[in-house]
Formats: sequence, structure tokens, C-alpha cells
Amino acid sequence: MAKKIKARAKMKKGLIEVKYKITHAMETGRRKDKAGNLVAEEYINHIKISKNGVNMVTLTPNSTISANPYLFFRMKGASGDDIKLSWVSNTGEKNSASTKVK
Repeated sequence: MAKKIKARAKMKKGLIEVKYKITHAMETGRRKDKAGNLVAEEYINHIKISKNGVNMVTLTPNSTISANPYLFFRMKGASGDDIKLSWVSNTGEKNSASTKVK
């Protein structure tokens, strides 16, 4: 499965509303495939969100997070600010996405 990040950020009532949907299977290492073999553990274990290059939020999820996690939060800011989310999995895979506040 391709691991994508959908990002949206817009001004609403004086705050930036940020929404992220991360496409990721988030395998716990406990599920078995059709052949009865355990599926390898693979999940996001570090998420960093920054605004204009300044770290705003750091999350350290674990294998209990559901597949395709959805993040929503509000923060102070202005139209045109650059919001970036980057993640790292327990296998070392990385991905990131940026969006401008509308």
C-alpha cells in the first residue's frame, strides 16, 4: 500500500484548523496472513508537526494506533503559514507533507 498524507489547513474563527489523514497499515505484528504467518510489525512511532519551520507538536504513537490515522487540531497562526507533518515508522521508513494555510 502506498503511504500517502492528505493535508488541509485553513483559518477558522481566528485559529488554524489542521487536518491530516495518513494512509498506513499500522501493523501490530500480532495479525496473521491467509497462510497463518504473522504479519511483520510496522507502525508509525514518531510524528512531528511544524509551523513555518518551528516544531509545534511531537507525538510518539505505538502499535495500538488504528490503521490510516486521522489527526485534527487547532493552533494560532495566520493565512499563508506553512504547516508540515513528518513521520517515521519503527522500520525507519519516513514520509512528510506540507500545506499552506488558506
